[in-house]
Amino acid sequence: MTPLPLLATAEPATPAGPSNVGLGSVVLILAVAVLLLGLGFLVITSRRRRRPPETPPPNLDPYDDDEALETTRLTHVLSAAAIAAAVLAILLPVYFVGESHRQAEAAQQVEENYLEEGLRWWKLFECTVCHGADGGGGGAAFIEARSGLDTSWVAPSINDVLFRYTEDEVRHWITYGRHGTPMPAAGLAGGGSMTMQQIDQVVAYLKSIQVPQSAALDKIEGAVSLALQRIENAEETIGKRLVEQNAARDDILDAPSQYATIQDMPDEIAALLSGDGTCTEASAELVGTSCDNPGPDRDRDGLTDAAEEALTADAAITFDTVTTRAVQESVDENGNRTLEVVPTTSDRFALELAPDNAFTMSDERGRPVADLDSAHHFYQELETTHLQLEVISERQDRFLESANEGIAFLEKALQDRSWDVDFEEVATRTGLELADATRAVGLFNAYCARCHTAGYSAGVAFEQEAGTGAWAPALTDGRAITQFPDVEDHVTFVIRGAEADSHYGVNGLSGVGGMPAFGEILSRDDIELIVTYERSL
Repeated sequence: MTPLPLLATAEPATPAGPSNVGLGSVVLILAVAVLLLGLGFLVITSRRRRRPPETPPPNLDPYDDDEALETTRLTHVLSAAAIAAAVLAILLPVYFVGESHRQAEAAQQVEENYLEEGLRWWKLFECTVCHGADGGGGGAAFIEARSGLDTSWVAPSINDVLFRYTEDEVRHWITYGRHGTPMPAAGLAGGGSMTMQQIDQVVAYLKSIQVPQSAALDKIEGAVSLALQRIENAEETIGKRLVEQNAARDDILDAPSQYATIQDMPDEIAALLSGDGTCTEASAELVGTSCDNPGPDRDRDGLTDAAEEALTADAAITFDTVTTRAVQESVDENGNRTLEVVPTTSDRFALELAPDNAFTMSDERGRPVADLDSAHHFYQELETTHLQLEVISERQDRFLESANEGIAFLEKALQDRSWDVDFEEVATRTGLELADATRAVGLFNAYCARCHTAGYSAGVAFEQEAGTGAWAPALTDGRAITQFPDVEDHVTFVIRGAEADSHYGVNGLSGVGGMPAFGEILSRDDIELIVTYERSL
């Protein structure tokens, strides 16, 4: 399979080499200095000496005749002017020779500034969270609207985006985002906060991180393999998610009893840290009060001995009470996978203080932590958990309703099996060999399904039948053939993509050119496989 050739692009600007910019500037400065000195000399020497009082006024004093004027002075002045003109005639071309280098260096400096600013906006607007630090793709937290379930939305790689879209199209997506996805509108015109210049700078940065075309082509096999594995592992993936959702529902059922155990604990701890005989100025400050009658503090760590003992006891109660269910997966010697739901406790409630040690605990790196800081962290975590359990307990019915809806959705997904593909049936329908039919499905899912299959990017549990349409038209029921009666037109459209405000096929009209061009990242053979599969849907 031979990839379509990369479209011709301008060679990147290279740093300017050594030039005579410095020499030309120095010589020009010297010439100007000489000229100024000459003019100053003429002004000084041309000034008349002050006449004595008896001298007649100038208008009555006869001026020099031509013979007096045409002396060596005029010759010197004209000679100096001729020399200055000759020097300028020589220096200006010398200065001009370095002008192209100066312009190249200035353009390079502008480009470097754009890249620096683009990287800054790339990080500041958290593009790396979804698309990865290197633009290689990733995932974004997302709540799926139909089920109410949280999921990880597949964010595409963006270090090869300019093989698929033009710079103007990339600016459009940054400005207006993608409605119904985690991609927000970042530009001012779309309701975001990025100016046009900032967007241009981000695009300039994206240009700098684009991988070579060969690297984009090398992604094909891995992308196809992952797409096929997703189909193969779909039932297991949804099954695990269903177990997790049931465990989450059980946590909701347990919330009232957990809340009852720690309901009064924050107030009791606040009273302890600020109470007579159990407080210090430092501990009272943690709860926003003052200490009028401090208690004994042997290790002088800001916590009284009584407070340290009581906090350790409260932490033990909290640690044993506030548990959540986690799903653990194990594989036996025969490769069989089993799921087990086990209660887990968070180490954020781990607290053990000693009245004779000001640094009883250590952080994850083994560094000692002051007991006052450990107590403050525990108190903050307790307040947060207390609030969460209180809200869940008060609105348990609503939380249970949402959890049950999610469970029902996942159960229906397992029953409907919308993700499933009968590869032999595809081979029969398309007239392809089984291996080619399987590859066609993998290619479509890897490169086309995110736009042409509803729910695909949200995850396999939310995926609908292939080609049902999302941000791009549906392809089912022969729509692709209706739009492109000539298969070659269909292939060409996939290769070139859609141009903004242009027609395609029989009655297609592209708005912003949303259909990417795949001619630079897929071979023609693979594109023909995709087209064959699309025309069979």
